Amino acid sequence: MEGMDVGLINNFFAHDAYLRKFGWPDATGKLHISAKWQGAIGAGNNCGSIIGLLINGYLQARYGSRKVYMGAMVTMGATIFILFFSNSVGMLVAGNVICGIPWGIFQTLTTAYAAEICPAAMRGYLTAWVSMCWGAGSFLATGVLRGSLNLKGDAGWRVPYGLQWVWVPPLLLVGFLAPESPWYLIRRNRIEDAEKSLRRLARKGHYTEQSMAETLALMQHTNEMEKIESAEASYKDCFSGTNLRRTGIICMAWLIQMLNGQSITAYAAIMLRSIGMSSTMAFNYNMGIQSVNILATGVAIVLMGKINRRAFYLFGSGGIGACMLVIGIMGFATSRKNSAIPVAAFLIVVQCIFKVSLGPTTYVVVGETSSSRLRAQTIVLGRAVYVACGIVVQQVNPRMLNATADAWNLGAKAGMVYFCLCFVWVFWIFFFLPETRNRSFADIDYLFQKKVDARKFATTPVDLFEFTQPDSKEKLEYVEQVESAGGRELR
Repeated sequence: MEGMDVGLINNFFAHDAYLRKFGWPDATGKLHISAKWQGAIGAGNNCGSIIGLLINGYLQARYGSRKVYMGAMVTMGATIFILFFSNSVGMLVAGNVICGIPWGIFQTLTTAYAAEICPAAMRGYLTAWVSMCWGAGSFLATGVLRGSLNLKGDAGWRVPYGLQWVWVPPLLLVGFLAPESPWYLIRRNRIEDAEKSLRRLARKGHYTEQSMAETLALMQHTNEMEKIESAEASYKDCFSGTNLRRTGIICMAWLIQMLNGQSITAYAAIMLRSIGMSSTMAFNYNMGIQSVNILATGVAIVLMGKINRRAFYLFGSGGIGACMLVIGIMGFATSRKNSAIPVAAFLIVVQCIFKVSLGPTTYVVVGETSSSRLRAQTIVLGRAVYVACGIVVQQVNPRMLNATADAWNLGAKAGMVYFCLCFVWVFWIFFFLPETRNRSFADIDYLFQKKVDARKFATTPVDLFEFTQPDSKEKLEYVEQVESAGGRELR
C-alpha cells in the first residue's frame, strides 16, 4: 500500500489532470508545478514518515506488531480523505505529512515482523517479499495513473487517491488474523503465548514437545544474552557495545538503497517529458520501468537462499553505477529527443538490477543484522536515515530532472552524480558489510560480540554458549536451565 502511495506522489507531477488542478503556467503557457513545490510535497511524506518511524520504535516494542499494524491501517484510511479533498498544493503538503505517519510505521514494522516469524533458512525469502509488495504497489500506481489520463475533470487525480481505500479492509483483516511475533512474546515473558504462536507459524505436527522446548530455550537464551548489551530496549542502547556497529551497518544499508540512482526511476515520467516525450508515452514507458518490479524481485527471492547478501549488494551497486554512467553520457547528446528512448531503456535496466539486488536484499540485511531485543529501534533508526536522505533526494531530483525555469535542467546528466556515489558504495560494501546468510540470530550475536571482520562472517565457526561470563551467577544458572531443556544440541 505504501509503495502505491509513494508511486502516486512522484508521478502525479507529470499528470495532466493533476497539473490542471494544482499547477500554474510558465513563460510559454505550459502548466507545471515548480521544483520547489514538488520537493515540498515529497518532503512532506518523508517528514511524516520520520514521525511514524520514531513512534513505531516505541509502540512495536511495547504493544507488538499486530496491534500497531491494525492501528496504523485505520489511521491510513482516515488520512486519505485529506488528499482526496485537497484544493491547493499547501493542502497536498499537509496531507502528505499526515499520511506519512502511518507509512513510517509500516516501513519498519513489516521488516521486523517478517524477520521474526520465520526460521533462519526462510528469513531471507520473507523479508525480501516486503520489497516484492513495495514493487507491486509501485506498478499498480503507474497503471492507475496511466488509466486515469483519459478521465475528465478532477476525477483524473481523485480516482487514484480514492482507490487506496480499497486496500484498507482486506489488509486490516490480514493483520487481525496474523499471529503475533513469538520473539515479541518471549521479550514480554509470555512463554505459553510464544509457543502457541510458533505452532501457528509451522505446519501441524512440525514441533514435538522436545523440539518446541529446544526452540523456546534457544529463543530465551538469545534474548538473555542480548540483555547483557541492553537491559532495557531503548534508542540509547543502539549506540553502545556491539549495537553501535550494527546500527552503523543498517544505516549504511538503507543509505545505499536510497542513494544509488534508482530513485531517478520514481521520476521517470517527469524526466522523459523533460526530454521530449508526450505525457501518454512517458506514462507508457514508466509502466514498462515499473513492470519489472514483480518479476525481478521474484528472481531475487529464488536466488536469496543461494547467493550471499554481500554479492547481491556488490552486483547491485556496481551494475547500477555502470548504467548511471551510460545515462549520464547520453545526457550530453546534442538532441535530447533522440536520446529519450535509450534513456528509458536504461532506466528499465536500472530498475531490474535494483529489484534483483539492492531492493529486496536491504530488507534482509536490516532484518538480520539487528539484535532481536533492539530490532525495532535499530531498524527505525536506519529507516530514519533513509527517509532523511529521501528528503534531500526529493529536493535535488526534481531540480536536476525538470526543465522548468526554477530547475537545474540536467536531465540524463544526473546519472553522473549517482555514478560517483555508486563507486563509493562498492568500496564500503567490500570492506564493511558482513555476511549473514544461513546464520541464526544467536550466531550473528556471537560474531558481533567477537568483533569478527565483515569479510570473515561467512567462515568463522560459532560457539553459542561462549557468550556466558563465568563471573555472572545469574547467567550461569540461566544456561543450566537452557541445557536442561535440551540446549545441548544447540552448541
